[in-house]
Amino acid sequence: MEVRAVVLVLLGLLGCVRAIQTGVQANTNPSPCLKICAGSSAPGSWSRYNTDHAVRYTSLEFCGFVKTPYVTTTLHATSSHWTVAGATSIYNISKSGFRVYLKIDDKSYDLCQQRQCYLQFIAIGYIC
Repeated sequence: MEVRAVVLVLLGLLGCVRAIQTGVQANTNPSPCLKICAGSSAPGSWSRYNTDHAVRYTSLEFCGFVKTPYVTTTLHATSSHWTVAGATSIYNISKSGFRVYLKIDDKSYDLCQQRQCYLQFIAIGYIC
């Protein structure tokens, strides 16, 4: 497996960036096509998945990605969110969105609602 290094250089406001890529394959997208998109869910906006888990779908439609982006997430709450499992495990990712499943002490849904859990994300991907 060959490792490629990607260096992001900020060009301006609104998440416009240029990718300077080193490695075997050159970037096939024009340089202004890389976008950083960030967002946050509403506190307590989780759905019950089963008795032990809560789930949240996060849309990336407003980002305008043309390919599946790289995404990282963080979980915030009023208390004890350090006990949550799954907050950074992203499922079903596509250019349109992704899902995150949480487990908290066998009562995740109720605790997420009570503790006002919300998800923040940063996505980096191509828009052209």
